[in-house]
Amino acid sequence: MFRLNVAASILFLLLGLAPGASADSVTWTLHDVLFSDGATASGSFVYDASTNKVSAVNITTTGGSLFGGATYRAVDPSFTPLPFDIGFVVTLMPDFTGSSALELEFFTSNSFAVPLNLTNAGGTVFTALNEFACLNAACTSVNDLRGTTGDATIVGAVSTPETSTLLLVGIGLLGLCAVNKRYRFI
Repeated sequence: MFRLNVAASILFLLLGLAPGASADSVTWTLHDVLFSDGATASGSFVYDASTNKVSAVNITTTGGSLFGGATYRAVDPSFTPLPFDIGFVVTLMPDFTGSSALELEFFTSNSFAVPLNLTNAGGTVFTALNEFACLNAACTSVNDLRGTTGDATIVGAVSTPETSTLLLVGIGLLGLCAVNKRYRFI
């Protein structure tokens, strides 16, 4: 019985040390995005409002009559992410001259009058997207290529528990089962 109690204590210790499944970040997914030239945008990014960090960027715009489209994988380093406005670039590079950039702005309604901060609670948010061509190395000067029309939205879903948490819980449960099977007390 002593070993069973020790095994159970170890399992609870592992659960306490494992990173928790909290709402530390939200995956935001683009929906119904239509540009003025007939092109569309799709994809997602992860935003953590508590640290103001953006990660896992994967947004693709299709070609239209004004621009050929691009896939964005990084946050624009000259454009500090704000809870209501985030800039994206194709990739991080020392000179952005000639490359494309994408800006997402978030609002409470499709009137685009009141900015809205993204949170870690998720939900549905109206968004305006603007695609640009960078005119200098830092992409601080841009040429407007196209913007969105209509009711473009992003939907935020709270992230699931981290893989390491699930792995530690599984190993702990397997260990507890093995100890219980070996020292079965009826």
